[in-house]
Amino acid sequence: MKAQFLFAIADNDDKSNPDAKTILKDTFAAAKVPAEIEVYPAAHGWCPPDTQVYNKEQAEKAWGQMLALFEKALA
Repeated sequence: MKAQFLFAIADNDDKSNPDAKTILKDTFAAAKVPAEIEVYPAAHGWCPPDTQVYNKEQAEKAWGQMLALFEKALA
């Protein structure tokens, strides 16, 4: 597989299934597939600016990471 992945996980989603990120990390590492997996201190749905849980700082961080991944992976 040549794809690369970014998993941006909301804090409240992580709390409902805390083992998921570890399983993802281990699975991608075993497959030698690049994957960034990060839990953000924000609520589910924090990126769209028209939501009640919008978190500007964390949304900008997530979008920046996604754009960096696109630049690297799609070049």
